[in-house]
Amino acid sequence: MKNLLKSEPEMYLFKKNPSNLLLRIDLLYNSVISKLPVSNRINYCESLIYRTSKDIRDTKCRLKKRKLKRLLKAAKTEIKELK
Repeated sequence: MKNLLKSEPEMYLFKKNPSNLLLRIDLLYNSVISKLPVSNRINYCESLIYRTSKDIRDTKCRLKKRKLKRLLKAAKTEIKELK
């Protein structure tokens, strides 16, 4: 029974879900914005966060809300990485 127990705790590393990256979700960001200087990319992400938050509040469709929340999370993650 003792052989089944591990003596040291295991560390779990969590990777970012690559499907939640803004580069994969937003085609405009992927093709144009990502090639601009960091300040322009931050401005785009801030604008995207503002617009997406408003769209989430205004929409009634659960499926659309889910997609918008995914986009919002990706934009927030991207802006954290850029700063």
